[in-house]
Amino acid sequence: MGTVQAPQHEYLDVDALVDDYHERGWTDGLPIVAPTPEKVERFLAVAGLRGDEVLGHVPTREVTVTAEQVAINAVMAGCRAEYLPTVIAAVRAHLHEKANCHSTTGTLSGAFQMVIVNGPARAALGVACEGACFGPGFRANATIGRALRLVIRNACRAIPGFLDRASFSTPARYSMCFGEDEEGSGATWRPMHVERGFAATDSTVTVQSVMVVVPATDFTARTPEAVCDTLVATIRSKGTSGDAFLEGAGEVVVVIGPEHRRFFLEAGWSKDDIRANLHPRITALDGPGRPVKFPDTEPERLLLVAAGGPGMGESWVFIPHLSRAITEPIRTAVTTSP
Repeated sequence: MGTVQAPQHEYLDVDALVDDYHERGWTDGLPIVAPTPEKVERFLAVAGLRGDEVLGHVPTREVTVTAEQVAINAVMAGCRAEYLPTVIAAVRAHLHEKANCHSTTGTLSGAFQMVIVNGPARAALGVACEGACFGPGFRANATIGRALRLVIRNACRAIPGFLDRASFSTPARYSMCFGEDEEGSGATWRPMHVERGFAATDSTVTVQSVMVVVPATDFTARTPEAVCDTLVATIRSKGTSGDAFLEGAGEVVVVIGPEHRRFFLEAGWSKDDIRANLHPRITALDGPGRPVKFPDTEPERLLLVAAGGPGMGESWVFIPHLSRAITEPIRTAVTTSP
């Protein structure tokens, strides 16, 4: 049998490589794809990047992350080559100063990194945004999210028992990636990346480090105001504190499911209309539960995303961990391979 080569190592077969990678602590516990030099070079070529191109740093860990490191981990995660530009954008976002890599990957709370894809890349790559989009079954979702987490482990050194100090951690740390259902909101809602200053024709990735996930379930709400009441109660049940480094609280992401969404759409409510209802109530100091310490002048820190499938009167609230949500463009054209 021919050999399978990885950087600095040669193996008799793929099984030997996988076993060795597990022994060395280079995996998340799941099997990986062998990152042969040929595959890594092909991925970099699709992304139009040199292997030594620097994507960012983690100064507190004396870590510099290169495109080659990301490509290696994207191969290991099971990505297709055309996914690499999206993974690169996610890594750039995570390494942004305000994304706070050191704290969000070392915290006792076991925060995870959520990846949201917007724009034409979402459809071109097959990133799921409708039913079951948070779960398994979609290669793009699973492997793009996993690739970011493998970079966090292998390049950023967030290894359990070393710099990953999570008391329990979470299965979402294997992978968490989905797209916004831009079509499902018609012309009434602007996609998140457009709200954040990009063109509708741009493709972007938004990365948020999440400490708490809370479903906001209400089967009886039949008006926009009633859905907002449920969202306010859910968000305030957890709240989020302010931080000088973040200039207030980080963004709270609310993923609004179609059963709740239709009440807003039927009434002609935009995302700004929803924020106008939610923002003063979730930040009020005298309300029930805990307030969200957004700056009073920045309701846009409440990120509203359309996603999910029909049937449940439910939306999901993602409370951040000491970080800002960072949106990065996918910088190279998306292509498809056979």
